[in-house]
Amino acid sequence: MFRSDQFLSKDHLLKWSDELGIEFKIKRIKKAEVFLRQRQRCDYFYFVTNGFIRLYYMDLDGNEITHWFSSDNMLITSPFSFFKGETNILNFEALEDTECLLISKTQYDLLFTEIKEAAHAIQLLLAEFAMRLSRRIMSEHTESAEYRYLKLLEEHPLIFQKAKLAHIASYLGVTQQSLSRIRKNLVH
Repeated sequence: MFRSDQFLSKDHLLKWSDELGIEFKIKRIKKAEVFLRQRQRCDYFYFVTNGFIRLYYMDLDGNEITHWFSSDNMLITSPFSFFKGETNILNFEALEDTECLLISKTQYDLLFTEIKEAAHAIQLLLAEFAMRLSRRIMSEHTESAEYRYLKLLEEHPLIFQKAKLAHIASYLGVTQQSLSRIRKNLVH
């Protein structure tokens, strides 16, 4: 998780849309609504102007695995579906009432090709995402569950106010029971 606005803000997007004469759609999503499901095509980048979203997928046993959380000033998509037209495997669920700016593939391509500043911001954003995701994957094999929990609590305390413990446990790669034990041990 990281804020996109260090690279790309709502103000940037609105300025660039004015320069290009395009208008981004606004999507309002109710709490608990799954607004993109696996096997549905992902036609947009979603810039979260306010709210909180969980991205998850189903494992081979049918369990929900939290892939990512996104809140204000974050940009999300299903990359395989958005960029390559492949089958989407992610589900997007609003954990609270949420509002997003929707950026279509055509608009994304226009931003990327016509506005040098946007192309640079997008490149930096995608590189940062790749590094964070890579670090997160490696952490499951190189850091203890307790350490990952404490790091998440320190870096993203908002998650613990907005997401269910089951969501947090699957994000950390542990069972809910293991997460409960970790939390109990830290209190003592």
